[in-house]
This record gives sequence, structure tokens and C-alpha cells, in this order.
Amino acid sequence: MRSILPRCVLAVALVACYGARGDAVAECARIFEAEMHDGVIHGATVMAGGLKGTDVAASWGWADSAHTVPMTSRTVIDMASVTKTAAGVTAYLVAHARGKVTDFDVPFTNCLPAYSAPLARTITLRDLANHVSGFGEADGKGKRVYFSDDPRTMLRNILSMPPNAPRQGHVFYSCRNYVLLGQAFEAKMGCRAADFCRKEIFLPAGMSDTSLGAPLPSVEPGRLAQTCGTKSVGVISDFVARPLWASGIGTFNAGLFSTAEDMAKLMRVYLRGGVCDDGTRLFGEAEMALIAPSATNKVEGARTFGWQSASENLPPELFGTALFHSGWSGQTVLFDLKRRRFAVVLTTRCGNYKRAKRERFAAIGVLLKESKK
Repeated sequence: MRSILPRCVLAVALVACYGARGDAVAECARIFEAEMHDGVIHGATVMAGGLKGTDVAASWGWADSAHTVPMTSRTVIDMASVTKTAAGVTAYLVAHARGKVTDFDVPFTNCLPAYSAPLARTITLRDLANHVSGFGEADGKGKRVYFSDDPRTMLRNILSMPPNAPRQGHVFYSCRNYVLLGQAFEAKMGCRAADFCRKEIFLPAGMSDTSLGAPLPSVEPGRLAQTCGTKSVGVISDFVARPLWASGIGTFNAGLFSTAEDMAKLMRVYLRGGVCDDGTRLFGEAEMALIAPSATNKVEGARTFGWQSASENLPPELFGTALFHSGWSGQTVLFDLKRRRFAVVLTTRCGNYKRAKRERFAAIGVLLKESKK
């Protein structure tokens, strides 16, 4: 195993916090140093704060497997499934605020007439967003029934195959839901999802390093991270999204590239009910009501409209007030509407998935507890 970040560099990383937040940073350091030592992650960066900005920030370790690129709050990371909410759900909320998509409880085929498979029941946009549509991933043999090495064939499969999960209403996490949501969005809005998100979300929110489908050409190679399952920096880790985006097919299941600093800005947009740092409004109270966390639904994986509200990893004190989403390659973002606090934990995971996810939430609990002081 390659050596972890030298202690002298760690010391520099640890003082990158704002204000008297040393306890939170020290506890996060304990978590992430242990993970680096055990080969669970290459590096990590965290940010936490509230409506006025960030008051805890620190970074450790490396952005790449070769341990040549230090992790920082400006490292551009493949966000994996955080794409589903940070890009996909946010785009739908903006479209709803503008009257372009007026109801999330209409059949998704109203927005995506290209879908051709017969449906025994109505499946809504909300069903797709909450993974209760019945569209599953596996056929019982560990394979995705729709997958093809040819992205055009894969898209045709997705648009022509009926649901295959046991029953509608059961949470069955599936990237296929967000491929369909991405295609429905592009069909309804008449534009590329990547262009819409860049122009209508990322730039207004000041997320200057964030993009869909590929890193921005302006991002220097020394700021790009390498996530698991890839051979180089700046590559989409998800094997479904990667060929789709490369072929110009828009999807919301994965493909977002962003930084901790940019994700902190987006979390503040949500904490303000749709308002950016500079006062620009992306969406409003009506849209926040559509994603409000449930105080009663404790089903593992339960969601509102895309944003997750229940998980065994969520600190109990945040249940019913916080919304969050994670990415399989090592990212979790969360905002708490009661405390008006957010936390962003981005890592370059290379080992144990369950431990990495569990300990990201442990770090979030520390960051939010400390940031209240």
C-alpha cells in the first residue's frame, strides 16, 4: 500500500479550518487518517457551515491513487450519485419554479414520449426520483438488464424495457430511474441537461468549477481527482453514465464534477429555500415543500423527491430535518433545515464501501455538532 500523506503536509491541511473549530477538525482527522492508513480512502476534504458561509474546512491526503495530487477544497471530483440530486433534482426544481414541469406526480411518459414499453401501472416522475418505480438494475444474475457496451443500444434498451422489480412502491435503488429522468428533462425542456445545469444552476450559484458530463476545460490537471474504477483523473467512475455522456446522451444518474467549495454553495442555496449567495433565486417555497423531509418515514433509503431522508447511517438527531445524498465513490452532502447547517464530505474512496459511508456520516455528525457552537 502506498504511503499516506506525510505528517508535515497533514499539519498544513489541518490548519485550513476557519475560526475555533479545532475539535471538529481533529476528530475528522482521526477518522480519515485511519481510513487512509487502512486503504479505505486516498484522501478527504470537508466543509461545514450555515447561511452566512463556511466555518469549518479541512483536507487530508491525496486526490489520486498515485499519491501525487494533494486533496484540497478546490479539488474537482467525480461526484457519482450525488449527481442525482445536486444536478438532477435541482434542475427539476428550477423547471418547476418556472412553470416548465408543473407536477411531479404525472406519468413520466408525459415528458418522455420516446419511452415505448407497455406499462401495467402509472409511473410518475416522483416514483423515478424516489426509486419506487419498479425499474430495477439486476436480472437475478448480477447484471443490469439494460446494459450494453454500445451507449446507443443501452439507451434504446432503457427506453423499451418495462419495470422488472417485484413491485412498485418498494425502494429499489436504480440508476435507470435517473437515466429516464435525464432523458425526460431534455425532452421536456428542449435542451441538453448539461447546458441547462451550467447556465441555470451552477453559474448563478457561483459554482464556477462544476459541470456535467466532463470536467471543465479550464480546470488544471493538478486539481482533478481520480475516483475508484478509473485509470486516470477527471474520469466518470460510473460505467453506465461514462459511455452515455461520451456519446452526448444526457443522464442524471452520474457524471457531475464539482468541488467541496462549490457543493457548500449549493447547500446554502437549499438552506435559503432556493436563493444563491448573491440573492439570485433559483426556486422557492413551493419547491422546498415538494422535497420536505418526512418526520415519519423511516424506511431505509426513503426519499422525498430525490433527496434521501432516512438511513441507518444518519445521526438520529438529524432525522426528520435533514436531507442528503451520497456517491458510491466516496461523497456525501447534507443540509439540515432545522439547524440551518450543512456539511460536505468528499473523499477518494478506494476500499471498504460500507465503512467509508458509515464514517462519512460520523464526520458529518461531528461537523454539524461543532458548527453549532
